[in-house]
Order: sequence, then C-alpha cells, then structure tokens
Amino acid sequence: QGHHIHHNHGAPLPAGVMYGHMMNTPGELMVGYRYMYANQTGAIYRGSHAVNDTSLLHVACGSNECASRPSEMSMNMHTLDIMYAPTDWLNLMLMPQIMDMKMSLSEIPGSTTENEHGSGHSSGGLGDTIMAAMFKVFDTPNHHLHLGLGVSAPTGDVEVTVDGRDSPDSELQDYGMQLGSGTWDFRPSLTYTGQFDNWSWGAQLSGIKRMQDENRVGYALGDVFQSTAWGSYKVLDWLSTSIRGIYTEQGAIKGQFNRAHSLTSTVDYTTNYGGKFWDVGFGIHATIPEGPLTGHNFSVEWVQPVADNFNGYQLEREGSLNATWTFGF
Repeated sequence: QGHHIHHNHGAPLPAGVMYGHMMNTPGELMVGYRYMYANQTGAIYRGSHAVNDTSLLHVACGSNECASRPSEMSMNMHTLDIMYAPTDWLNLMLMPQIMDMKMSLSEIPGSTTENEHGSGHSSGGLGDTIMAAMFKVFDTPNHHLHLGLGVSAPTGDVEVTVDGRDSPDSELQDYGMQLGSGTWDFRPSLTYTGQFDNWSWGAQLSGIKRMQDENRVGYALGDVFQSTAWGSYKVLDWLSTSIRGIYTEQGAIKGQFNRAHSLTSTVDYTTNYGGKFWDVGFGIHATIPEGPLTGHNFSVEWVQPVADNFNGYQLEREGSLNATWTFGF
C-alpha cells in the first residue's frame, strides 16, 4: 500500500516546498524528515548594493558607531514531519523543529568602540513547533488545490544569552540567533498542483502572521509572505528533476529587546532585518521502486539567490540546501 501514496497526485514536489501535498486515503500516516541548511557570507549590503566599511562604521548602527559586522552566518534546521489523514479531504500535520546556528564576526577597521561580541556566537536547541490542517478544495486526476491552516507554537527559546547562562542580567544574543519567534504565529497556505504525462507543475502562496505584538523579551519578528511556482519533469519512472522560482517578503522586527543586549554590531539593530528576496531552486526527487526501501521518497533542492533588497544593513546570502525523506504507510 505505502508506496502508492505519492502517486495520488503523481507529482513529486521540490524539497523546499512545505504543505505541498495531501494524502487521499482515510487512516493513512506519513512520516518524514526535512533538513535545511542556509548560509550567508561576503559583503554587507544595504538594500541591493554592497556598502563600504566607512558607511558601516558610522551609519549601520543608528546613532552609535559599529564595532563589528557578521562575516559568516549559517543555520541548520531539522524538522520531523508527521502527517495523518483522518478523512480523504482533511490532513493533520505536526512538525517539531531543531535549530543550530553559528555566526562569525569581524571587527570594522577604524572602530574606536569596544566590540562586545568577540569573534562570534552559536546557538542550538528546540525551535518552534508547527501544527497544521490541510483541506482539499478541488481535486481531479490532473489538477488539485488545497488550503493549509497552521499555527506555530513558541517552543523555541528567545532568551539565548552570550554566556549561556539563564540569568536576567546576562546579555542576550542578537535577534537572528534566537531559536524561535517567541510569539504564536498563524501560517496559512494555498497550494495548486497539476500534471500531464511526464510533466508536473505547481504554485503556492504562503505566509506567517505574528499573532502577538511582542514576545516575552519585547519584540516580534516581521510577518512573512512567500509565493513560489515550479515545474517538474520525470526523467525516469522513479526520478524527476524540478526548477522553481521563489519570491519572499519579510517585514522588519517590531519593538526591541527589553533586556541587556549588545549594541555594537549591525545584527543588534531591528532595522537590519527583513527585506525582499528572489531565488531560483534546482531539485531532484527519487522514489525508490523496489528493494528494502520501496516507497521511500528522497528529494534534494539547491536554492540560489538571484536578487536581494535588504532592510537596513545585512550580510549577503549565499544560498540554501533543502533535503527531505518521506515514507507513508
């Protein structure tokens, strides 16, 4: 039974698409693992242009002088996907996440301010937990539309400190190194998929709406809107390739830390978060047809930045890797 699940809509999805397909058979259960790696390194940009050290020194930290700037930032995110179909028109999903982040900093030449960050930070642990329901809206053999309504619970720590201690006078790490949003977030999505012969395609609109004005340390991340569309071609019975375009818009952070935190680097200022981003993804998907791994699905996708329009001063994006494994039974 299990290995037919992904052929309901026949169309494999790019690895980076979440909430992308539904199971049709009541009682079906699917488990999966989703991995994402994202990296930023290179120049500091303001809007869509690289900036020099003088501009960083005197402008990027508001009225203060900047002492340091990020030189590399990386994130690993591990998500467990558990999906259940109580009926043929409703699927329920639970997705706990584990985060792991590292940031290296370099001093800005000419700075007279003491750099409070040292050479960098790292953080890791449980991220936010997503719970979602997906409802079938329209379904024919070649076209399918469904609506996703999800929330994420603020299970990720937003009080990760520089010294690792949990004391109220310990300095907090910057906003980007915290493990979750700290707020309850609404996550709606609308997904269309279609297929004909060896071709398949799809499009999705999704968003994240913060349902609280601030978290317990005084801020709320910006809302997110994303639109994506993809096409996929089946090269072999069990192997397909995909290409995908992605547009993402993220608002600036509202509020700011109400606890001790550094003010010596670009990452310490809420104006230096969010923006508009354009990407292209290249993917492959394999469904194992026989042997002990029959019915297991593997997907990998590289997402390459094409254009950025950052809010404030931020580190250039290098790209991200998505990988997924799923199995239904």
